[in-house]
Amino acid sequence: MQLMIGSGGRKMELSKYVGKKIREYRKKNNMTQKELGDKIGVKNNTISAYERGAISPEQDMLFELCKVFNISVNDLFPPKDNATDELERALKMASSNLDADQIELLNSLIEKTLTYKGEDREKFLESIRFIVEYHDKMNNDN
Repeated sequence: MQLMIGSGGRKMELSKYVGKKIREYRKKNNMTQKELGDKIGVKNNTISAYERGAISPEQDMLFELCKVFNISVNDLFPPKDNATDELERALKMASSNLDADQIELLNSLIEKTLTYKGEDREKFLESIRFIVEYHDKMNNDN
């Protein structure tokens, strides 16, 4: 499965996006692929494959790259959209009042929602709306 970012005709594989960012930061630091490879312990052809998006760096390698470039891991990834920021903000606010199981339930609902597209997503969300409205009605009638 390839993770795609962007919309419309500008979709790009995440590995290619990260690869472009690695190339961008390597060039900003006036480094060759060989020099970067030497600093993080891989061969220059591995750096080339990262930059082309042919392979994705493992998590440990991402952190090594970030140390060399003096950047955050987030700097290698696409910026979040406002909806994602709002969800994270809501979960952070709720986390002080929810236990781990409740937070996990909310996260699983979000993940499940994101797996659906179009009409299937609407049906799923409508079932959640129904449950919330039913709960509100039952609690308001007491």
